[in-house]
Amino acid sequence: MHVSAVAVVNVRALARAPARPEPASPPEPSARAEHAPGAKGRSEVLLSAHSRVLAVPSPYVSAGFLAQTDTPVVGKKTESPPDTNGAVGRDKLMSALNSNYVIQRKSDGKVLGRVSMTSFWSRLGMRHPFDPRVLYDPYSDRWLVCAANDPLLATSAILYGVSDTSDPQGSWHLYAIDADPTNATWADFPTLGFDQSTVAIGLNMFAAGTETYVSGRLIVLDYAALRAGTSGQPRDISVPGGFTLQPAVTYSPSEQTLYAVEHVDSISASYRFWALRGSTLTLVGGGPKTNPLGPWGTPGPGNFLPQSDGRGVDADDSRVGNAVFRNGHVWYAQTINMPPSSGVGYGLHSAVQWAELDTSGAFVQGGRIEDPAASPWNGGHSYAYASVAVNARDDALVGFSEFQSTDYVDAAYAYRSGKDPPNTIRAPVTLKDGEGPYSKTRGGLNRWGDYSASQVDPSDDLSLWTIQEYARIPTGRGDGSGRWGTWWGRVGGGQPLPAPQCRVPRVVGAVLEQAWRRLAASHCRLWKVRHVRAPRNRGRVVHQSSPAGQVRRSDARISLTVGR
Repeated sequence: MHVSAVAVVNVRALARAPARPEPASPPEPSARAEHAPGAKGRSEVLLSAHSRVLAVPSPYVSAGFLAQTDTPVVGKKTESPPDTNGAVGRDKLMSALNSNYVIQRKSDGKVLGRVSMTSFWSRLGMRHPFDPRVLYDPYSDRWLVCAANDPLLATSAILYGVSDTSDPQGSWHLYAIDADPTNATWADFPTLGFDQSTVAIGLNMFAAGTETYVSGRLIVLDYAALRAGTSGQPRDISVPGGFTLQPAVTYSPSEQTLYAVEHVDSISASYRFWALRGSTLTLVGGGPKTNPLGPWGTPGPGNFLPQSDGRGVDADDSRVGNAVFRNGHVWYAQTINMPPSSGVGYGLHSAVQWAELDTSGAFVQGGRIEDPAASPWNGGHSYAYASVAVNARDDALVGFSEFQSTDYVDAAYAYRSGKDPPNTIRAPVTLKDGEGPYSKTRGGLNRWGDYSASQVDPSDDLSLWTIQEYARIPTGRGDGSGRWGTWWGRVGGGQPLPAPQCRVPRVVGAVLEQAWRRLAASHCRLWKVRHVRAPRNRGRVVHQSSPAGQVRRSDARISLTVGR
């Protein structure tokens, strides 16, 4: 393969430089239709009746703070979706979103540096980078990034890079590969994984100028060469019929096989398990395997996820969110639709499915984070856009977004101790309450996600972090006014924080937008707004349903009366 561009950038210097106006991002493609190539018959014993959510709640976070908001550095329209992604280093966090790359102090969330995604990749001549990924390697103390550039266009490129040290604010070596020298296809939805000898980037290839799926692909890099300051001698592996191969993040200094998981088909509950050694990719077992949790439906794409006071949110599909190799096994998480149906979005709710596999690809255990009685209209919970992290003790944290018809979109997670009974996970906990309705459709899908990130803390190999998306207060009304936010949370590594409570603030006399922000900052939720004739207080709150100073449960509903 030919590396078309090489650059060295310093993030501290980029953050100090004046940001330049950037073009609006082009639309991203939808998923290709699912298929089941030679799926085996289902297991004789389905486990879905036995996999369950425990009554005990997941532990509350020991740290939590804002990652990024839906705000450009300069001159760029807000992004939709953000493609929520982040990584955890020894003393810093790095969130890489379609808008900005932000580096924060791990101890308290203080922002140390911020550059736009376009500025980060601009030294390579890139103008429309998208689908960011970032990982931290605790064995080599390096940060890894990848992305794609120019969707739909003949100038499509595959981007990747590595930090020169353990400091993400320092210098990076960045590289670009022409996605297709014949200009017949373009690259989308890069995934990223590594072991100590190999870095792998999975890609979906589409016909140029269209959203017609062509094939899957894996770019293989020599990790030692990459760390030494060269391009990593990229090698190209075509995967016909492959879609969103997810290489694992390998938590082992000696494991020489890089494993990857691929969702195949929902109704047949099938997946494929891959093994990469050097430049040889093997389909383990020769064909798809069956998840004994049983069939599920395909969530989307489509605006099927419920929210309060707004149109539905895009559910996307069941592709694997991420994969982790830990203690000889591979874990992954994905979104599913329930009850099972052969169409797209025909179920009553979405759920999160997690699984643990051995190195033959065989199912070890798994489960579903699900509200079985939920529907789009009854206030029940749907969960989507999952990622999983696993620590040295096999404790697992699954992060996701939470959707209800009676609530705004929340960030949430669920925890499983390595000592909990097999096939179980503890009850979900809200990480960050949604603050308002979300609507940003561009005339089509009300995009969310497309993914999230969860990672173990390299400082102790026990604390578990997740970065998740939630809905912020909109700017105005109507389509395009929606705003997202992303939030970091850590489980373990200290005493749990006190669970938040709604301490009702005084908002009488404030304009509505100001009152809304005060309520959100106090862990209260704006509920109904009634307008009455009050010429002297036009646009201002004249009454609140709960008195100032009252203490209620977190996210308690507060209704306001506003003058007109």
